[in-house]
Amino acid sequence: MRILLGLNEISNDLQNLKRGFDSLGIPSDIILLNDYKFGVDESLITRNWNISLAKYAIKMYSKYKKTLLLKHLFSPFSWLARFILFIRCLLTYDVFILMAYSRFLGYKELPILKFFNKKIIFQVMGSDFRPPYLNGSFVGRNIEDIYQLTLETKKRVEIIEKYASYIVSYKAVSHFQTLPYIDYRYFGLPTDYSYIQIKNIPTSYYKKQTIKIIHAPTNQVAKGTPVILEVIESLKKKYDIEFVLLSDISNQEVLYHIATCDFAIDQLYSGGGYMAGFSREVAFLKKPIIVTGYDMPYFYDDFEDKEKIPPVVCGLPEELEDLIVRLLKDKQYRITMGEKAYQFVTEQWNQVAVAQQFQRLICNNIPQEWWCNPLENERLWHYGRSHQVVREFLKEYIAEKGKYALLLKHNPQLEKNILNFAT
Repeated sequence: MRILLGLNEISNDLQNLKRGFDSLGIPSDIILLNDYKFGVDESLITRNWNISLAKYAIKMYSKYKKTLLLKHLFSPFSWLARFILFIRCLLTYDVFILMAYSRFLGYKELPILKFFNKKIIFQVMGSDFRPPYLNGSFVGRNIEDIYQLTLETKKRVEIIEKYASYIVSYKAVSHFQTLPYIDYRYFGLPTDYSYIQIKNIPTSYYKKQTIKIIHAPTNQVAKGTPVILEVIESLKKKYDIEFVLLSDISNQEVLYHIATCDFAIDQLYSGGGYMAGFSREVAFLKKPIIVTGYDMPYFYDDFEDKEKIPPVVCGLPEELEDLIVRLLKDKQYRITMGEKAYQFVTEQWNQVAVAQQFQRLICNNIPQEWWCNPLENERLWHYGRSHQVVREFLKEYIAEKGKYALLLKHNPQLEKNILNFAT
């Protein structure tokens, strides 16, 4: 059995999953069609002329696609390079574990993989399946853009559902899904930061006040950064706080700040109760992390495997100040939550544990409780914006495009709940 891991890296998950498979003695290769901006461990990445050609062709097409003549030149070149790579992979691998948005030929390769009895496992990460009209990452886009993105997302979900052997997903992004999927909560995200070396930290990174809080938003609007800043400025009047907003710095600098902070704030408007990449780094260095969201109390409400629930400091967005104050006042609570977070990522989400879950999936050894029915989802699970902002946008969106534009005919109760929320 030979496993392909690809084709987009997110938060080092493919590299960590490969480390897990390597520990289990299971051959796997990582193939990336795009450069990962945070860098990769070259010893883990597969390189050959097919991959290099495909990556070059993709870059050239992306660079010149707005130039009509060059677009017509590089479009077939890109397609041919990707097709050649796909054929090589088709002949080499038995299992394809694909991360969000991963595709060789715009998903046209999926029926071919299925025809040749390849096992296709898709790992959903969020925006690849979440309805754009509920996704704060697209803030600022006009209604027509959101509608077109919604059609694209719906089509993506449909084609992946049609051809994938298994989809590892979660209820906070399952709106467009119609078939049972594998519940992500039993898997988690493969975490391995044992290679991190935090030595000789420059003195400039050590805290300058009694408490150091950090926040590293990838998208300041979606992560609720303006509100977080407002709350912190208010608390500075009462507490001796150093707040560091991490932006446009190297990963090593981020790690220095994590190592010298007391706790971190991840995001205000989470789409589910899970740890993202930044949260896992914070956890590995034994620091507590705050994550809030409107639907967070419901993400694990029906989940019986309590050991697999990430021990983040969580609550509703309006509870952010109270959560911060408790961490400010209670040093032992900070230490306890940091230790719990570390134990969680090193025991429940370590790379071998997650790889073993995928191994069971590959071998069709699937417990009944892993299956989740998306048609039972009745919550909005909106991400990256306040209730008020989402409600106002949905009013405009539905008024202009109609309720059909929600594309939720398959789930009447969810459609009804969204319509009620928007009124």
